[in-house]
Amino acid sequence: MGVVICPLGFDDPDPKRPEYSLHEVDFYAYVPYVSRMKYGVKLHRLSLRKNLRTGLFEVYRYYPEGHEEVVFQGGFKEALEFGNKEVEKYWGYFGRKEPYEECQHRYPKIDRLFCPYRDSNTQRP
Repeated sequence: MGVVICPLGFDDPDPKRPEYSLHEVDFYAYVPYVSRMKYGVKLHRLSLRKNLRTGLFEVYRYYPEGHEEVVFQGGFKEALEFGNKEVEKYWGYFGRKEPYEECQHRYPKIDRLFCPYRDSNTQRP
């Protein structure tokens, strides 16, 4: 099983940028040199966040120079699919990596940190 992410964990606003969720998940922290040369991309981090104004999830690239580029906007499942494809593209030559998966709000496929239903006494949807 890969990393499990709960979409319900993205509803709290970031105090510094209240239009975005406080919670973010990094698909990767950087692009390996080999992949940068192969695909002609700059060094960047790829992250998932929620735009609280639109209600859409965003996958964005953050560059060391300090700017960011939104490369996907849409639903949670589609954002995970997009991010998983990017991970495979830039990191796939290292071998199989377990994909990021959507939380099912119950064990064993639950986000143990951010799912509001992680406590077994809490009612699940």
